[in-house]
Amino acid sequence: MDCEEPLIDRTVDEVRTVIEHAKLDEADLMPLSQVICFSGQLMDMGEDIRLMEVPKDVAADLSQGDTMVMRGEDMDSAVMCTNNRTFDLRGAEISNSMLLLPSVSYPTDIGLAGEERKLAWRTVTGVSYKFMELQQCRPKLRRLKKLLTAKPYTHTSKKEGHRGFSLDALLERVQASKEELVQGLTAIEAVTVDDQWFILDTDYQMKILSYILRFFNESSYKLDCVKKSETVEAIKALVPECLVSQVFDIYCDKMEGGDKDEHSVNNNKVCRFYGDFLLAPTSGFNLSEFLEMWQGAVPDGLQTSIEQLAGLALVDNSAKPATIRRFTEDSLPESIQERLGELFLARVRWTVEEITPFVSELTTAKLNVNALLTKYARPLNVAGVKYFCAKHGK
Repeated sequence: MDCEEPLIDRTVDEVRTVIEHAKLDEADLMPLSQVICFSGQLMDMGEDIRLMEVPKDVAADLSQGDTMVMRGEDMDSAVMCTNNRTFDLRGAEISNSMLLLPSVSYPTDIGLAGEERKLAWRTVTGVSYKFMELQQCRPKLRRLKKLLTAKPYTHTSKKEGHRGFSLDALLERVQASKEELVQGLTAIEAVTVDDQWFILDTDYQMKILSYILRFFNESSYKLDCVKKSETVEAIKALVPECLVSQVFDIYCDKMEGGDKDEHSVNNNKVCRFYGDFLLAPTSGFNLSEFLEMWQGAVPDGLQTSIEQLAGLALVDNSAKPATIRRFTEDSLPESIQERLGELFLARVRWTVEEITPFVSELTTAKLNVNALLTKYARPLNVAGVKYFCAKHGK
């Protein structure tokens, strides 16, 4: 609070002398001079209070009542989350002194220039050269999938009382904003049962999807126009209605401008799931045999393409014959150097297009895939094609 007794012997005349020495015209200044005095017992700016610099738009949101939350587990690096963004929280230092004052008068609180000069004493309760700063980052969602896949939901889970995670419980442990977390749950095809989040067991998910696709075939639906309500009604006796509805939404898209019940089958999502399902239990396939088997496995009317397995599989065209094996982005290390090390062990050189699905998670607003590879890998040109290889590789 303000000093009750002036701790510095200042008078209005002395302040006017300072103004004159500074070659300022008093008529141009606000009529209040605030005299800074220091508390006899300054706060510990490392323990009692910490200063944090936030972006202007975040400050504006906070002033309107929004909140920021620190999220993660004890050993995690600190992050702060708004409703829709995640920020790394880092320490910073400056050479100037930052003074902490509980109160100070702003121009809007002071009368017009030209009025009789007054003095006010303000108390400095802390001095700091350090502060915390925010740097926007990608949400750290890898733990999300790890938590949910530890015990996937099967056809017996309901009967066995299997508990998943509430959204609040996930927010306590996953370093992401609420909006980003919900987007992450959608991306990993999570489902809700009784307000609990789960990942479906792969075999169970294939069973539900097969029921849905079989119903489309039996109903003579064209895959670019299928009806959700009829599908759910027909299958809910075999699978809980909420799961049929959610699996339908994962693999079918609402038709623009059509009836709200009309959807189209998402060719790429269905084919990607089938391809991953075939690759998962094996150590690899002859590429041509796999492509033939994969196309034969998907429903008539859907078309497979190797690009649909981006981030899920690794093709080795140098082998005779060419091979394919499961090689997933989410199994790679989170460290850029460690991840690139494993990628260059798996394949000596990569084009930007080939490696992008495996490193895009590590990019930032200031470091795209090209910039990341230029910084941590070595470019080379082979027959007019640009590749990247290990920085210290051959």
